[in-house]
Formats: sequence, C-alpha cells, structure tokens
Amino acid sequence: MNYEPKYSVLAYGGPGVGKTATLVSAFWDWKNKVQVADGRLITFGRENNPALGLPNELRMAGPHSLRFSAPSLDNLDWLSKFEDVVDGLLLNAQKGNCLDVLVVDGMTEFDLLFEAAWQNVKTGDKWDKFDDLLNRCFAAMFRLDHEALNCLVMVTARVMEKKKSKQAGNKSIAGDPSYIDFDYYPSMRGSFKLHFPHYFNLVLYMETRMMRVTEGERQGQHLPAHVLSMARTGEFYVKNQWESDWLRAGYPLELVNPMWPGVHDMLVASMTKENDGTIIEETGELVDEV
Repeated sequence: MNYEPKYSVLAYGGPGVGKTATLVSAFWDWKNKVQVADGRLITFGRENNPALGLPNELRMAGPHSLRFSAPSLDNLDWLSKFEDVVDGLLLNAQKGNCLDVLVVDGMTEFDLLFEAAWQNVKTGDKWDKFDDLLNRCFAAMFRLDHEALNCLVMVTARVMEKKKSKQAGNKSIAGDPSYIDFDYYPSMRGSFKLHFPHYFNLVLYMETRMMRVTEGERQGQHLPAHVLSMARTGEFYVKNQWESDWLRAGYPLELVNPMWPGVHDMLVASMTKENDGTIIEETGELVDEV
C-alpha cells in the first residue's frame, strides 16, 4: 500500500491498548499474516509484541537488527546503532529507495533506557543527564522526519498522568505547568515532554474498553475493545491536524479495533472531501462498565 500524503503519527496509551498492533497494521496485516506495504519496526529495550507474528525480515535494515537494547545497562552503543540505521534510511530516501512505513516502538522506553544506561557510562549530575537526553530526543525527532524519509512515520509512547500540586506537611509540591489543561499525555521525562507532540501531525490516544456484542456467536458477551480517539473526548491530549475535515465528513470521534489502512483511507477521504460516509466499526455497543 502506498501512503499518500506522507505524515507522522504518535499513538500513546497504557499497556495492552493496541498501540503497536494498530500502527504495525499499516504494513503487516497481523490478522491474516500478510504484508500489505514495505515497512519496518524499530523497538527499544523490552518493547516487543510476539503475538503480531511479524517476520524477522521486517525487523531488519539490511544486515542490521532494528531491536535496540542494552541488557547490562553499561553502554550507549544501542543509541549510536539506532542513529546509524536511521541515517542509512535517510540516505536511501535521498536516492529514491524509500519505505512505505516506519514504526518506532516506543519513545518512552528510549527515554528510560537512555537514563538508566547514561548513569553507568558518563559522569555528571542529573541536569547533565537530562540535558544530554534532551539533545538526543531532539536529534531523534529530526531524523524521524516523514518528509525527509518520504514515508509514513509512526511512533508509540506510554501515557503519563498529570502531576497534581499538593501540600505535604509544610512542604508544597508543585504540579505540572498550569497551562497543561489535560490530565493524560504522552510519557516523556524532562522538558522534552512539552516539545514531543509538536513533531507529529497526529497524536492519538488509545485505551481499552468493554464492548457488548450485539450480533454473532458472542452476542450478549462483553469483550475488550481497543479504542483510538481521533479527537479529544476526555481528559487526554489529542492532536489531529485534519480534525475539521474529519468532523465535516461525519466520521466518528473514536474508532474501535482499527487497522491503519482503513484509518488512512478515511483520513484521505476527509481531506479530499470525496468520502462516502464509510465508518470503521465493530458490530457492538461500547460501554464504560460491565
């Protein structure tokens, strides 16, 4: 599948909500075990989802593995290898040899792995560490430019809950800046968390809710549904640069168990206003509680 136009996506949420599965479906139909586009998956640390059945060749860039980790936490070689691989993808893109999709899973683990390894290979106080982390995060975002790579760039992150200010005895503990008017947002440490969403065309929140099945063999049962929010409907951050087009097309604010090719088709249809009212949905009714 050729994704046009090119854009960037950040999907964030808690564990098991379907972030990796949804983004990887852009190039690997894990339901039918069929490749649908030329894509690669990059992972950091312990991030992994073997249930997707992703072929090993889709986790390689030439001879290089796209799984970056430092189990002993005593070096930052994984970061240099990651930067080399992305530089190679950028060079190939300049030559016209581009991927269709690049999925990076996940930037929160990148953050945590960097912090843990940094302590063992460098000297300096915590501010030196966070300054270095900030520089590396900016570098990663500049390299993961969907226009320079000429492909769909998709990234996952965990969710962070807004820290509330509180009083502990005589000590006042500050919360997050007051201009953050949402309670949940992508998890990154240090000041980079305020910059992170600016690098994406879409920042989409995912969660798992229960669905009451209304037809078929499981009628009457309640099953977990993976919900992708295309607009802000709760106390979580969502960014959709095509939100006005999406709403004008009459598309739902939430998509249930989506596969990315379908999401992309809806986005393009809303941009061009050549939509037919098609809605991605599962047969059933979403409920907050069983």
